[in-house]
Amino acid sequence: MATVPLGLYLWKRLKQIGIDHIFGVPGDFNLNLLDYIYDVPDLKWVGNTNELNAAYAADGYARVAGAGCLVTTHGVGELSAINGIAGAMTEQVKVIHVVGQTTRMMQQKHLMIHHSIGFNPDHQVFNKASKGFRVAAAELQSEEGAAEEIDRALREMFLKSGPVYIFVPIDLVDKPIPAAALEKPLNLEPEPDTKAVEEAVRAALDALYTSKQPAVFVDCLVQRHQAVVEVRKLVDTLSTPTYTSNMGKGIIDETHPHYVGLYNGVCSGPGVQEAFEQADRVLMIGNLPSDTNSGGFTRRIASDKALSIDTHSVTVGGKTYDNAPIKAVLRKMLDLVATDKLPKTLMPKLPERPLEDDADSKMITQSWVWHRFAKFMQPGDVVLGETGTAAFGLPDTTFPAEIIWITQTYYGSIGHATPAAFGVEMALNSLASRGTARGRTILCTGDGSLMLTVQEVGNMIKHGVAPIIFIINNAGYTIERIIHGARQSYNDIVPFDYSHMLQFFNMPEAEAKKNFHRAHTKAELEEILSKDSVKQPQALQIVEVMMDMMDVPWRLATQIATRGPAAVKEMQEAGFKVRQLNKQEAFWG
Repeated sequence: MATVPLGLYLWKRLKQIGIDHIFGVPGDFNLNLLDYIYDVPDLKWVGNTNELNAAYAADGYARVAGAGCLVTTHGVGELSAINGIAGAMTEQVKVIHVVGQTTRMMQQKHLMIHHSIGFNPDHQVFNKASKGFRVAAAELQSEEGAAEEIDRALREMFLKSGPVYIFVPIDLVDKPIPAAALEKPLNLEPEPDTKAVEEAVRAALDALYTSKQPAVFVDCLVQRHQAVVEVRKLVDTLSTPTYTSNMGKGIIDETHPHYVGLYNGVCSGPGVQEAFEQADRVLMIGNLPSDTNSGGFTRRIASDKALSIDTHSVTVGGKTYDNAPIKAVLRKMLDLVATDKLPKTLMPKLPERPLEDDADSKMITQSWVWHRFAKFMQPGDVVLGETGTAAFGLPDTTFPAEIIWITQTYYGSIGHATPAAFGVEMALNSLASRGTARGRTILCTGDGSLMLTVQEVGNMIKHGVAPIIFIINNAGYTIERIIHGARQSYNDIVPFDYSHMLQFFNMPEAEAKKNFHRAHTKAELEEILSKDSVKQPQALQIVEVMMDMMDVPWRLATQIATRGPAAVKEMQEAGFKVRQLNKQEAFWG
């Protein structure tokens, strides 16, 4: 019987499921495991500056490539990465965290090995700490059945769309295990209850057939569960007014004839909320109803209107159909839908965006910059909006087709987006090597968020990748200022001269000067955005955008205002503009 070292089996399996890059930080309990990466053709080790950045990079990679992987060492490494893994768990991102553990003998004897805790250390205490942040784990303690455990964990990752752990004691890495399983591709598709799926679909379609003005609402879990192709076909087929959320942005082409806009309750654009509320049936697909993704819970849909296609179940008319995975449900709906029975719906015509009172300002403003970015975007781009003003401003940017939008809006760990952008670049390179045309990576981050994970800029330079990083320099944590303590020192950051950043991270001086840009005014930013080196970057580009620390996107101010009159008063007294959008009706035609 042919055998293969356990460590080699693991990396070959990951390569088979589409992973070409392994992120992480070397440590004395994972070094022999890392050696086997080099024995798998076209599988690359990509070291990170720290374990947290590695987790964020794997998260960004997974959102583009389908799944991502990082490796850490026992104890200190896995704990450093756990915040990034928690974010992946919250937002249902497929990340594999491989941990190189102490030997089984060390564990059994509770030896006081470095990175452990106490005088009688439980070496599995770190494993126990991560149980709430994963959907499955392969806790290897023997070569017997190791291949099956690895495969089980990987399958669970795809079925549940969340992070998994694979724990490998260093004395198991070289143990031979049967190689036969590698000859058979892993089955990563869920096994639905076909009867439940069909009953659910027929119930949902019957409700749509009897409606007069239905609508479709598409959210981010469609993307997490690999159902983007199906949902786009369904939107084409239904020919019904279609809406998305902040996190679901980009799944539906925003130039599509049936796309209306982002619906997030009171944080919706002019006329959008009013248009949505005219629907008598709403097909909700992949909903993630967190506060930051629902306008502070103001996105409310009456239960008698909602036809909910969730990740693993469907609810119609108060009845829930379980074991009905979203992808299988959408496929069945495409098979069974009778377009001649669908109502002939009208499309709302939204009112014009109101002219802001700072429209004539020569300085860069929140009310102007995000709409200007719409002209800069190109089909195929991956756009990252860091937690902060960028995450609330970019939803105003009308994307062209085929944009991948990444924002950690639910978990909201500042610093996520910069390492995630590095992971995105690796994923795009991987897809390009397989013949997929690649777009650009565009990161919009605040100066406060950038400081948490800025080290990964050095990794971008080291690996020669070319994202475009827009740094919103508004002198600190503006998103926290509007919440509370507008002028308190705890919302300030150490000022940083970003013109030195590229050279500090070892980009040659002449290149560093050429690839750094700073804009104080709209005219200066227009000039920067027109440069070929920025539009089609061949090296990392930094664009520092100077903005007033008390200027915020209207969506952010509106969401804070949902907390009540006291919150509005505090914002206004601090000097923030609380843009009170008057209720505006949509026109129908």
